[in-house]
Amino acid sequence: MTHKLIFLDIDGTLLSGGIDGTIPESAAESLLAARENGHLLFINTGRSLSYLPAQVMHFPFDGYICGCGTEIVLYGEEIFHYQLSPETRFSIKDILGQCRIQGVLEGRKHLYYNTSETMIPPVEAVYRASLQRSNDLVRTFDDPKLDYDKFSAFADENSNLSLFRELLPGELEILREEKRGLSCRFLEIVPRQCSKASGIDYVTNYLGKSLDDCYVFGDGANDLPMLKHVKNSIAMGNSSREIFKEVSYVTTPVNRKGIMIAMKHFGLI
Repeated sequence: MTHKLIFLDIDGTLLSGGIDGTIPESAAESLLAARENGHLLFINTGRSLSYLPAQVMHFPFDGYICGCGTEIVLYGEEIFHYQLSPETRFSIKDILGQCRIQGVLEGRKHLYYNTSETMIPPVEAVYRASLQRSNDLVRTFDDPKLDYDKFSAFADENSNLSLFRELLPGELEILREEKRGLSCRFLEIVPRQCSKASGIDYVTNYLGKSLDDCYVFGDGANDLPMLKHVKNSIAMGNSSREIFKEVSYVTTPVNRKGIMIAMKHFGLI
């Protein structure tokens, strides 16, 4: 069998049990078996490299596509990085303040928070999780470098989302927007030319492979670009129905041997 490229989202796809969940034993066994068969394993996530869980970093993946395609690491070496223009990077904190929206600016090495304001619960939860992971991970909006590639925005009833959309620099686009809880909306903002699909294109071109060699696992809205980009696309059983209709195969949830079942279905193990 020709060696294939296997791309996996993290949250809800590879990990079960929340932000710092675990890789189920069935998933780990399946991935290792696929690797023994000569296939290459890649993480493809919206998370920045700085916020990858330890259990993911310690697993023998061949590469990582992070920040929705803004950074790509292969065999421990960075082979691609999209850097936002200084004008865009330094304008966002003012736009967020003007629109009364809270944000988490996500970079390769650090996450940036506005610690001068009272954080709403979803932002505070990520902030505390970041501090628990490492004090060095956390930076503030006052940092002179603001070295980030994408960001998350959290709006509540006091926010002006219309103004935010109007002021958002043209270099950026809102990849997804969804409700979180009763009064909060979550938005994921990325560079226009970057996505999980563009990351796959870069890796396949770099390795001299084709999209037909790719098998993609995902479960969420920000996985749609990569799921719709390849013919061998797999939705986890916990995905929303809008994901089901865009893929070639639907497996069970990750904690119910979803990755193993799909890999056997496609003959990868």
